[in-house]
Amino acid sequence: MREKNLLLIFLFIIVFLGLYFAGIQNKSFKEDFIHEVKFYDGKTFFEGVQKSEGITKQNYHIRGGIVPHHLYPGFIIADFFKRLSYQNPKTIVLIGPNHYEKGNFKALTSLYIWETPYGVVNPDTDFINNLLGKNLLKIDEEVLPEDHSVSGILPFIKYYIGEGKVVPILLKRGFTEKESDILASNIEKLLDEDTVVIAAVDFSHYLTSEEAKKKDDVTLKIMQDFDYPNLYLLNNDYLDSPSSIGVLLKVMQKLGSTNSEVLFHTNSGEMQKNNGIETTSYFSIAYYGN
Repeated sequence: MREKNLLLIFLFIIVFLGLYFAGIQNKSFKEDFIHEVKFYDGKTFFEGVQKSEGITKQNYHIRGGIVPHHLYPGFIIADFFKRLSYQNPKTIVLIGPNHYEKGNFKALTSLYIWETPYGVVNPDTDFINNLLGKNLLKIDEEVLPEDHSVSGILPFIKYYIGEGKVVPILLKRGFTEKESDILASNIEKLLDEDTVVIAAVDFSHYLTSEEAKKKDDVTLKIMQDFDYPNLYLLNNDYLDSPSSIGVLLKVMQKLGSTNSEVLFHTNSGEMQKNNGIETTSYFSIAYYGN
């Protein structure tokens, strides 16, 4: 009887240790292959969700767009993805600035899963690996989760798009027009009707509301004219990532989706009804074909 009890205790210990180490491995897997989204503002998120509830399906098929990455105008981001939800795209190519100029390559991406408050967003690994294989992007799993330009948009993608996958791309300031054209050409070749390209970009920075509006008029005209030489000369007074906009516009041209609708244009000073403070300005623009 005593030997039987010792055997049962021994088996219990073996099972316990197996479960314990399995738990460690699972924890390690989660830590190693999942990024938790660090940039999320529940207040502005749900204010945006409420404001977008009445949005109905537009009469065109969105192929690309511009949204802010600053979370303060959450209603603008929510509005765009509410419109996009009617299409139920399978993949979002999400491009934004590398704010801190980190990493050892001009164009960075991630193959990790993204954990949001509403569930996980999976990477489109086939799409990403295709671009990696052509040396157009490099993996950097340290830089992407620490930069809000794409990760802050992922809760909106999960909430509105559900099972849609993501191709996150951060571009450094020195990403040239030629490099943008090469990347855009390769992205365009991988697109289908269920893939949407979005640039998450903020516009005029640190100016008063009235000054920002003047700069935004210039930037909008450049974007509408697909005026790349002038686009790539713009500094932070106008926008924080000419290259992100450049890649988006080049893809839209290659697709023949050059029609656009400005859904929103405002700035933080206008939103706060204070024309004297330093502002950030925001556009939401949808691109579509004929």
